[in-house]
Amino acid sequence: MLFDLYLPQRVLFGPGSTYRLGEEAQRFGKKVLLVTGRRSLKETGNFERVTTPFVAAKIEVAFFDQVDPEPTLDTVEAVRECARQEKCAVMVAVGGGSVLDAVKAAAGLFYEEGPVKDYFYGREITKHRFPWIAVPTTAGSGSEATTNAVLIDREAKKKQSLRHPFWLPEVAVVDPILTMAQSRELTARAGLDALTHAIEAYTYRFANPLSNAVSCEAVRLIVQNIHTAYRVGRNRDARERVMQGSFLAGMAIQNAGVGAVHALAHTIGVRYNQPHGLVCGVLLPHIMAFNLPLVEEKYAALAVAAGVVPPGTDTTTAATRFVAYVRRLVEKLGLPSRIGALGVKEADIDELVEATLPANSLKTNPRRVTRPELKEILHQAL
Repeated sequence: MLFDLYLPQRVLFGPGSTYRLGEEAQRFGKKVLLVTGRRSLKETGNFERVTTPFVAAKIEVAFFDQVDPEPTLDTVEAVRECARQEKCAVMVAVGGGSVLDAVKAAAGLFYEEGPVKDYFYGREITKHRFPWIAVPTTAGSGSEATTNAVLIDREAKKKQSLRHPFWLPEVAVVDPILTMAQSRELTARAGLDALTHAIEAYTYRFANPLSNAVSCEAVRLIVQNIHTAYRVGRNRDARERVMQGSFLAGMAIQNAGVGAVHALAHTIGVRYNQPHGLVCGVLLPHIMAFNLPLVEEKYAALAVAAGVVPPGTDTTTAATRFVAYVRRLVEKLGLPSRIGALGVKEADIDELVEATLPANSLKTNPRRVTRPELKEILHQAL
């Protein structure tokens, strides 16, 4: 077996780790570009928690707070230009996967001369990235542990990953306290995004020993704690464990990959302007049922690891119960069970199939997905 491993250079994990941001930023210089979403940091009360360490370290802060929930090429251009004009020494991304992905791409292309769009469509990346620090505020994307940025070209209505092996952050500051003010809705969507990462990485066609280990543990942590985090948002233990699961799931997809859920989620998300985690959560049980015949043993192992069934349960029963458990979990977290609730109509299916077929993640799905299978999946999920 041959495989490459990409691991975060440095991770500060745990409640309160945000307060180390000042000392981390000082290693690069005396001015940071703090990049956030439009409202969430202030609405959740985390603004002071994030900015106080910079004040204490006497670091000047420039702000960019215009990242949308689904980052576009224009957003990346704007972040890159802001960092250049402000002459910052480091970018600090504080937010969900959209913010982290926007900064990741802006830092990765900081020294490149061409427009972001050129690199989105295949122009070679030749220069080293600008320093950046990842501070996730949601337990979902795992973007702090990956080298890819998921971006949207609004004009072409195309959503795909832009990546480079050296785009991991200098340091990831993973503080579960930042997730405690999340709404139930966001907790559910982010958590199911992370669970999708973990399950798809574990069943990835070319999984390796590291990805198997971390994805299995990620499934256990998320399955056993996401509903508590959803119901009791201030439950510190549940928040911490789901955050651990999200981070491990990010490591898993970085060192393995994803499958048909993500292939379809990108297409549906950009067409109907739906949040990525929501689409993943709705699709996950349907794709799991489709993949079941080829991954019974793996689903059974996850069922035992997560405590869904006791050890010794026969493989077929355990695997089937795991799929059913995930289906019920999605419903318990308040998400719809059908893609029709996302705006998908019968008449749209052929177009969705054609838009999804080129996706690389279809090729690494554990069960082969051709045009007829993709149509059948969408019909059954409708």
